[in-house]
Amino acid sequence: MSKLKDKVVGKTKQVVAEVTGDGKLAEEGKEQVKKGEREPAPPFENLNQLT
Repeated sequence: MSKLKDKVVGKTKQVVAEVTGDGKLAEEGKEQVKKGEREPAPPFENLNQLT
């Protein structure tokens, strides 16, 4: 997923979890937001694995 999509889906999960009281869904949402906030990998990071 794209960074923006991860953030939006993660926040949505957190809101739904708050309304429904689902702690597991809240944790999934937090992790997904974190994933969306991570720095992207350098473009050639995995190049050595291909050769």
